[in-house]
Parts: sequence; C-alpha cells; structure tokens
Amino acid sequence: MYKKFITACMALVALAAFALPASAMAENKPQLVEGSTAVAAGSSIVGTNIGETLFVATDGTTVQVRCTTAKLSGTLATNSAGTVKGEITTFDFSGTGAVAAHNGLNECTTAGIFGAGSAWITVTTNPLILESNPTFTTDEFRVSAKGGGNVKFIIGSTQIGECEYEGTSSLKGDFTTEATTKLTVRNTQAGSGSKLIRGNFLCPSSGQLSMKFLLETTNGTELGATKLP
Repeated sequence: MYKKFITACMALVALAAFALPASAMAENKPQLVEGSTAVAAGSSIVGTNIGETLFVATDGTTVQVRCTTAKLSGTLATNSAGTVKGEITTFDFSGTGAVAAHNGLNECTTAGIFGAGSAWITVTTNPLILESNPTFTTDEFRVSAKGGGNVKFIIGSTQIGECEYEGTSSLKGDFTTEATTKLTVRNTQAGSGSKLIRGNFLCPSSGQLSMKFLLETTNGTELGATKLP
C-alpha cells in the first residue's frame, strides 16, 4: 500500500525528488535516490500530497476548489547525467464532497465563483512529463504534456458544469533536498496560472494551482536526492 502522510488532497507535482546545487551559481544536476542508490529508470514512482491541493483565483488566495487528497503515479524514465524525468499517468484528486459516479472518489469541495458544493478534477493531457535538468534554474522542476504542450485539466462542478483550463506555460515548481524530498508547485500566475479554454460564462476565467507532493516508491518508501558533481 502507498504510505499516506496526510489522509486528505498539482502536484503536480509534482512529483520527483531532486538534488539542490550547492549555491545559486551552481549547475542544476539532480539525481533521484532510494537510500544511497540511484533509482533505476523504469521504476514506478508515486506522489502523495502534503496538505491540501487548491485551485485558487489569480489573486493567489481566494480558494475556488479544495481537495484534501491527491495521488499521482507513473514511471521514472531518466535518472542520469543530471537529468531526472518521469512520465505521470495516474491522477487522483478527492475531498470531502459527494462520491463521483465516474471514478468512485469523494469529490473535492468548491467555493467562490463555483459556489458551495463539490467538483471532480480530471487531467486531460495524459501522460504528463515531469523533468529537472541542468538547463533549468536552481531548484526548479517543470511539468508539461508529452511533446511539450501545456497542461490541461477539467473541473467538473455540480453547480456550473465542466470548466476546462490550460496552463499559460509549463507548470513550474521548486524542490527541496532532504532524506525525503518535497516538490511545491508555484502558486503564482507565472508558475501555475491557467486560462479557461472551454466552459460556460459561469466558469472562472482563470486560476492558479497550489499543491505540494512527497515522492515515494509504490511500497511507501520515501525517496530522496543527491546532486551530481
């Protein structure tokens, strides 16, 4: 079973463990490890939420959707030469709302423009590619659709129907290097801003994701990181 640190809900995210360079001037050269051993390409990885996953207004504070549990899973594709890349194929977001008919999970709860109710979240760009490499800034990871496109997702609200959003660029975040490594999506317009691409006039025209994940193996072992010289 997956080890859950918080029983409740972009990640993204996110969801890989990376090494911190020694200084802001150092090259970003992460390596994902289990204990002291580099994780092999082809290994399964799981991202478990830390705290709540939120869809907030572009002011960065007004909560529109609140998920208490988030789980992401996929496969590590590359973990060498300072590049860590994973392919994420499963995205489960849930909360304390009604049970959704299409997936059997409790829906996330809504507020703000969506009104008091519940909603489900579906990532439509599947798989997603999560990556950090030496061309990125220090402590940075990015998430994009396979082939380099922007992340798209649907918020299906019981009040106003389906609202589909697309990121304004790659979904960006920052990582920390510890025995357990955490990835935090930037809840800023530049980092996680998304624009409405489909939905009725009641849908919020834009919003931002706010979420944090811990990376684990499928048996619940926490993953950490080292930096390459």
